[in-house]
Amino acid sequence: MNFKLSQIPDRNKKPRQSGITMVMDKGLSVEEAKNFLSVAHPHVDIVKLGFGTSFVTPNLHDKLEVYKSF
Repeated sequence: MNFKLSQIPDRNKKPRQSGITMVMDKGLSVEEAKNFLSVAHPHVDIVKLGFGTSFVTPNLHDKLEVYKSF
């Protein structure tokens, strides 16, 4: 965080047992997934591939490797 907000509680460190954050990938490309996680990875615990995107995503293995690396 760039600055402290007094009304927001401290975040538990990973791996978290509570306060888990899930995001849904609704068809991001491999590069978009990298860009998203380059900013959001400290806050993301679970990524779900939504609405059948795993069936139609080209380079699915590459995208899963990106998610695993973060």
